[in-house]
Amino acid sequence: MDKIKRHLMTGVSYMIPAVVAGGILLSIGVIMGEEGTVASAFVKVGVWALSLMVPLIAGFIAYSIADKPGIVVGLVGGLAARELGIGYLGGIFAGFFAGWLVNQLKKIPVPDVAAVIKPIMIIPVLGVGLTTLFVYLVSIPLAPLTVSLETWLKSLQGGSLAILGFIIGALMAFDMGGPVNKIVLSFCYATLAENIYEPMAACWVGIMTAPIGLALATILAPNKFSKAEKMNALPAAIMGSLGISEGAIPYAVATPIKVIPSIMIGSGIGGALVLALGAKSSIPCAIGIWGLPFMTHPIRWLIGFAVGVLVTAILVITFRKEEDVIDGEDEGFNLV
Repeated sequence: MDKIKRHLMTGVSYMIPAVVAGGILLSIGVIMGEEGTVASAFVKVGVWALSLMVPLIAGFIAYSIADKPGIVVGLVGGLAARELGIGYLGGIFAGFFAGWLVNQLKKIPVPDVAAVIKPIMIIPVLGVGLTTLFVYLVSIPLAPLTVSLETWLKSLQGGSLAILGFIIGALMAFDMGGPVNKIVLSFCYATLAENIYEPMAACWVGIMTAPIGLALATILAPNKFSKAEKMNALPAAIMGSLGISEGAIPYAVATPIKVIPSIMIGSGIGGALVLALGAKSSIPCAIGIWGLPFMTHPIRWLIGFAVGVLVTAILVITFRKEEDVIDGEDEGFNLV
């Protein structure tokens, strides 16, 4: 499982710059009104950059598994996934298959005279051909499901959209950067690839609310937190503002039964509010608060986010007692 997570996050890390660049350029074009040569150029270039999203994640998942020979095979597999309508999820499947396949092809014995052409002809040709065939076979059952999911997400309005926002926010906060967080993050990236921007707005809330809400709680009720927790507040808040959930971990480790439900409820309420208010994000949450100006309805998002942070802080303060504070030299997980 750790290897799978590492390969997936390698793909995501190489994909994010293209998504950020594309999302910001697209947003600038939309803000300018998409009218005129300059605005339409921003939109067009943004769309071009975003179209690299699926090939990049597939290519660099394959790279993580099989090193450089896996890149081209994975890239073409991701391109096939995009063209066949199975998007981000198909790209992930393509990347893992391409990486595995290239490693198997490396093991095929060849005569010495053919050893030179193996990495530049045999592996790429067989790898691309077989990976494309695999993606096609996967697309047969997956494409209709992808279309159905996209149609369902686009049909959500009002209360239904708020429920989706609550689920995304709560699950993103649940394990603060752990496996559940990554699964939900992958879902939000998948919707981003299909030009559905609401889930990513809720995803931002789920990533940033917990560490900032807990930092606020240490200010509002310092007597309910240890010295180390109060020292961790500023680093946690900074990490949260940059889109890093792990700043909440020290507090969850100390009193998990009281902290985890609090951050889930606070993040869920924040996620529900931002979607109910109509906020959208065409760029990933990886850049944190710095992406706020490029959101659709950033003030509305900020209102929902602020409510989520405040609810998180109030719940933690309510559930925590002064007797939960254990000060001493060994404070466990410490960010500073």
